[in-house]
Amino acid sequence: MKCFKFGNGIELYFYPMDNIRSATIAFNVGVGSVYESEEILGISHFIEHLSFRGTKNYEMRELKLKVESVGGLLNAWTDKENTVYYAKVPSFHVFESFKVLKDIIFNPLLRKEDLELERQVIYQEYLSHIEEPVSNVFDLMYENAIIGPHSKPVIGKEETIKKISIDDIKKFHEEFYSPYNVKVIIVGYVEEEDLEKIKTELNLYGGLKTLKHKSKVKTGVLKGKVLKNSQQIHLLYVKPGFSLQDDERYSAMVLNTLLSSGMSSYLFDEIREKRGLVYDIYTMNMFHRDWGLFSLYAATSTDKVDDFHSQLMEILEHFELTDELFDYGMKRLIGKLELSTESTATITNMIIDYLSNDVKPIMPLELIERIKGIDKSDIIDVYEKLMNEKWSLFYVSPENDEWIPRNWD
Repeated sequence: MKCFKFGNGIELYFYPMDNIRSATIAFNVGVGSVYESEEILGISHFIEHLSFRGTKNYEMRELKLKVESVGGLLNAWTDKENTVYYAKVPSFHVFESFKVLKDIIFNPLLRKEDLELERQVIYQEYLSHIEEPVSNVFDLMYENAIIGPHSKPVIGKEETIKKISIDDIKKFHEEFYSPYNVKVIIVGYVEEEDLEKIKTELNLYGGLKTLKHKSKVKTGVLKGKVLKNSQQIHLLYVKPGFSLQDDERYSAMVLNTLLSSGMSSYLFDEIREKRGLVYDIYTMNMFHRDWGLFSLYAATSTDKVDDFHSQLMEILEHFELTDELFDYGMKRLIGKLELSTESTATITNMIIDYLSNDVKPIMPLELIERIKGIDKSDIIDVYEKLMNEKWSLFYVSPENDEWIPRNWD
């Protein structure tokens, strides 16, 4: 991967893939709910929406048509630490699509009339979000288990969605959408001439850069919520995990894979296939710059929840890493990383995960070599370290928010 750093602070990361004829272009802006005050929660998400309603050089329909008329994809998302605007296009259209994204980032019109239209859209998105069980259980976890700014909701709150003003929007955009706070990622095949034109376009004015924040995971918390439209109990178990700068994260990736990736994984086989206790179950690592979180999600019926919890705890307590399971975790993870090298979007997202945390990206082939150096004892050490921490548990239920699992201390 090539990295170009400009005097104004903006950075360009280019990962060439010469065997394809497409590219993914992404602008990663270092701003999300972590950097918002309580009075304007959700403002980063507002700006993401508003930026597509017209810019200095493109009317709303024109900027979308520029990308979509050649078969491309144009979209964006907002997260805790960053807002990402991206396009996937044929290689012959890379420079034109880059110019569209650049204008969306630096030259949105941010009009009051557009704000009122998008306010209605975002409010409907908010209502959809609070009706969705999985979103609810993760929100419950962030609100009650995270000490620090990562507890803030990306979509905001009803009261902030209704009162964020156009002056708030313009002030926030001016502060955070500066070149020094933007990283550009391009993955795929790009003509040398287009790459040089892109580099010329990135000579912009300066600005400030956000400082990355750290949060902490609480243990021993039990919190439920009634959601009457839910037909199942959705459970989320969490513990402190590993950071993006922790070498044990590689072993944690293998562990996560063998526990719940694929129908052949340990928990899927033990909990769903052999016992029929859940519809869905998976584990997940959330890696951040200086902290991390390990979680286990499951969805089950109200009549099975006690049995599920008891058997899950027993299975985890008596987990044994066999040679077969270790081999499955290693081969599956390495295979998935090999497959990722064929996808411009997947590699772009991998790079974004690192850059959003101000950590140097590790690309799939290097990651594979590090994983190949892991042995069974490394996995066992990581598993024991995780299990020595106490769980926090959050659940969304159709009928009861006072459920206490058996043997909950």
